[in-house]
Amino acid sequence: MSALLTVQDLTIRFGGVTALQQVDFTVQAGSITALIGPNGAGKTTVFNCVTGFYRANTGSIHLHGGANGGSNLMALLGESLQWSDLWQPKRLGSRLYHKMFGGPHRVNQVGVARTFQNIRLFNALTVMENLLVAQHNQVDSGLLSGLIQSRRFRAQEQAALQRASAWLRFFDLLPEANRLAGELPYGHQRRLEMARALCTQPRLLCLDEPAAGLNPNETKALGRLILTLRDRFDMTILLIEHDMGMVMEISDHLVVLDHGEVIARGTPEEIQRDDRVLAAYLGSEPA
Repeated sequence: MSALLTVQDLTIRFGGVTALQQVDFTVQAGSITALIGPNGAGKTTVFNCVTGFYRANTGSIHLHGGANGGSNLMALLGESLQWSDLWQPKRLGSRLYHKMFGGPHRVNQVGVARTFQNIRLFNALTVMENLLVAQHNQVDSGLLSGLIQSRRFRAQEQAALQRASAWLRFFDLLPEANRLAGELPYGHQRRLEMARALCTQPRLLCLDEPAAGLNPNETKALGRLILTLRDRFDMTILLIEHDMGMVMEISDHLVVLDHGEVIARGTPEEIQRDDRVLAAYLGSEPA
């Protein structure tokens, strides 16, 4: 099994606060890797760096494989704007372009998709429309192609509909296809957000607390779905989750953060025996 994602020496500061300090970990292709740790440990900050919402101060994030052999995710975000750029129009234009058209959009284009701890659906659109909007990059959106309904446009539109229907069927949401997303029960909205992310055909799926707000039965069902994504579709999954029962049951590998630093890595069995992890969660000093 080879690495799909490599994160090295990731450090990010907000003002005088260091949120992440030299974070290192890998995600193996076809595996489920969980980021765990106490509240405020830096898990969502890592996600935001990997998915293009934050640009780290130092370090590297590399997505391996793909059509170009790999992508430096941080390079897709461009460089931070500096005061000196104001006197160098060419550099300023380049960095503004990356700010406007880079970030999560460009990271998604190379194969990274995510869900959010706080669900972010288009509530005024139908379930099906949410999935079709997610695929806009995969359909020729040229004005002329749309107006004349070119053969290519129709084929891509049909493929998008079939892909959306397939994922709705997988998540048992196909009967809700024409219902407004905002009208769905909370648990269904969670599954719809996952289906929307999968419609972008990612190589890495990042799930930010997918079981948040679910009851025990819904959590068990969600765990089975995530395992099926790995086993049937060979999906690589990076997961943040506070439900330790689900994490230990479905994860192949765990990375434990505390105060912005990695304190442990290993299998669920190894992590459950690690004194540093127990101390971080229980607030005691390691033996």
